[in-house]
Amino acid sequence: MARMLEDLLSRSRNTGWATAQGRIDQVQFDAKMLGWTPVPIRRGASAVATLRPLDPADAAPNSLSARYGKGAQPLHTDGAHLPEPPDIVVLTCETTSTTPTLLWNNVGGVPGFVQHGVFLIGRGNDSFFTTAYAQGRLRYDPGCMLPSDARAHQTVQFFEDAASAATEYQWNEPGQVLFIDNRRVLHARASAAHEPQREIQRVSFRLNREAS
Repeated sequence: MARMLEDLLSRSRNTGWATAQGRIDQVQFDAKMLGWTPVPIRRGASAVATLRPLDPADAAPNSLSARYGKGAQPLHTDGAHLPEPPDIVVLTCETTSTTPTLLWNNVGGVPGFVQHGVFLIGRGNDSFFTTAYAQGRLRYDPGCMLPSDARAHQTVQFFEDAASAATEYQWNEPGQVLFIDNRRVLHARASAAHEPQREIQRVSFRLNREAS
């Protein structure tokens, strides 16, 4: 019998995302059975995080909430500051939310400047340079990636413009699961200024070699 995550991975092949009904503990159980590795986005934190709209003063340093607060966030991939970002991000919502999640994929490809523009990711002694696209994988987060040349600045503008073409995913039923291929899809939270009680659970994974 196919597991939920196995089915979602298969159904995400075309668009880069897929949806189902389920719970975060079911997601974790399936991932364990499939040999997927949970990836904490922040050092020392759990791989499972509850995401709430925060004011900048209450947010973690260098996070998107620290910069944008409860307002609309820009398109990004999760874990862009990590040397090896997660392959998959799974979001779940136990109730409902009137704040959609925006989704954008690179089905049409990306321009050359996205592949060659250089960004600096500041991690103290572990800082490194990178591009927003390499080896078939997107890596982009304007909260932690500092553009270091003209092509990187073009890339920032490209993804800002891409937000207008993003698909809105609505959390209009309890127990929804949103599966995102973090290698091919950028996502963002729309403004949650009107919904400070919003709660979304997030868990990220690296796939085993057979699944990828």
